[in-house]
Amino acid sequence: MAAEITLEGILKELYNISGFRISIYDTEFNEVIAYPKNLSCFCSLVQKSLEGKQKCVQNDINAFEKVQSLKDVYIYKCHFGLCEAVTPLYSFGTLTGYLMMGQYLDDYSESKNNSFFAALPYVEDKNDLSEALKQVPVSSKETIQSVITIMNVCAQYITLSNRLNLQKQDLAMEIKRYLDLNYSKKITIDLLCSHFFCSKSTLHTHFKLKFNQGINQYLTKIRIQHAENYLRNSKKTIGEITSLCGFSDQNYFTKAFTKHKNMSPTDFRKSCE
Repeated sequence: MAAEITLEGILKELYNISGFRISIYDTEFNEVIAYPKNLSCFCSLVQKSLEGKQKCVQNDINAFEKVQSLKDVYIYKCHFGLCEAVTPLYSFGTLTGYLMMGQYLDDYSESKNNSFFAALPYVEDKNDLSEALKQVPVSSKETIQSVITIMNVCAQYITLSNRLNLQKQDLAMEIKRYLDLNYSKKITIDLLCSHFFCSKSTLHTHFKLKFNQGINQYLTKIRIQHAENYLRNSKKTIGEITSLCGFSDQNYFTKAFTKHKNMSPTDFRKSCE
């Protein structure tokens, strides 16, 4: 069976082709997933300044709003002279997010110099800025256009495969269903954000509002419930039950179980005999 194509996998392949950071944002302008996860050295350096970060955030919001009106890919330069591209993501005709590619320099001779002086007021050490700029990819207009074509194909695939079609009123139930089915696996908040295409705040807010408890709290509870069943109805060892119920190690399982049941797994098993 072919491996499932994940959103992270799509972003990784785009990065491998282009060398540019690729990210997906939700309709509230929150970054949901990106590859690579970390910003470039240049962007990180500029965003150490609060004012520099504010300009970057506002620049992204302006681009997303432009894409809303264009309903098509938008190619532009940020406040610091780096090129970026954003394309909309849809589900059944409804805007569900944005695919962003960047940041890179065009191959015009003055571009790097312009970026240097635009960023200089927000950076303490100009030598650090110069070194960071050396790491920014430089591409010709033709190369960029080819990458954007591939980017659009990927955006259409994401749209046609309906990967982002999750109405927010159903989000909490879908998260619960996922946890119920996958409790034995390693589950992180980042993984859930990627799977459900939403930010951490959206993830936590919707689940807490629906079930009046946190995601990790619920996950621990159902893992303990399955552990109880194993302890009561099987002869599996504590170590085996630890693994089967998705706990990272036996000591953590024992502490979590004892906290929830006021007795250790071993004592609980004895009480069921």
